[in-house]
Amino acid sequence: MKIERHGQAKILTQQEIELLFNKGLPSSRDRTLFGVCLYTACRIAEACSLMVKDSYYY
Repeated sequence: MKIERHGQAKILTQQEIELLFNKGLPSSRDRTLFGVCLYTACRIAEACSLMVKDSYYY
């Protein structure tokens, strides 16, 4: 539960994001999923359901 933040999620700092990318996420798959979620504001389930064809604009 998010008791101390009264139901609000913590916003990551730039340093925390860099630390996750560089040391916290062991595989390129995890870094890719984190990056997709970070830059598109989607949830992990949405990122996992993306298909290659979804990333191209015609």
